[in-house]
Parts: sequence; C-alpha cells; structure tokens
Amino acid sequence: MYRGKAYCEAVVYLFPKPNESSDDTDSKIEKLLNYKSKTVKITQVINQYTSVNDRNETYTKLNVLAEVLVQNDPYITHLNDYRVKACTELRQHLPSAGAIMAHSLDTFQPLRTKGFN
Repeated sequence: MYRGKAYCEAVVYLFPKPNESSDDTDSKIEKLLNYKSKTVKITQVINQYTSVNDRNETYTKLNVLAEVLVQNDPYITHLNDYRVKACTELRQHLPSAGAIMAHSLDTFQPLRTKGFN
C-alpha cells in the first residue's frame, strides 16, 4: 500500500569510456528515460552539459526527474518524512546519482495498492 507519490530530482554524471561514441551516451540516456519499476518511474532526463574535468575526462551531467511511490508507514507522523523515504528509494534505483531531492509529495486517500508496472 502506497501513501503517496513524490516528485524527485537526481543529478547523474555519465563518464563514457575513451572509445565510446556519442551514440553510446545517447543510448544510456534513452535507457534512463525509459526506466520504470514498481516504485520508480523516470519522467524526464535533462542534459545539462558535457564538459572535461581536471583529469581530462569527458563527462555529461544530467538532471533526472522521477515519480517515486512511497509505502505507507504507520510510524511516520510527519509527511515530510515520506519525502526523505522517497529519496532513499530513488537512491536504491540510481546508486551512482549525486544529489537527490524530493520537490513535492502527493498523498493518496485511500491508499494506492498498485505500483507503476
């Protein structure tokens, strides 16, 4: 049973291998964009920029927007704690992500019983 749906944002850095083409990076972005699990659905991937770091490595910075379902917890008394729970859930699906933030939370009454897939 899901208590709410949080709208989260994560920063993801892609470091292509030296022999990778831009098509490989595009396919990684496409794979992210089509990601959907029972509790996480990525809705938008925004390509911030591509740059070179201090070690002369090329990288691409992405903002990933996702909807995250959070399970009902009878011990949570403050709704903002569900936003924290949503960030933790998204971290499990995007372990290499940098900063993760939940912007808002919609609560369900009655509780939602089905996930995204």
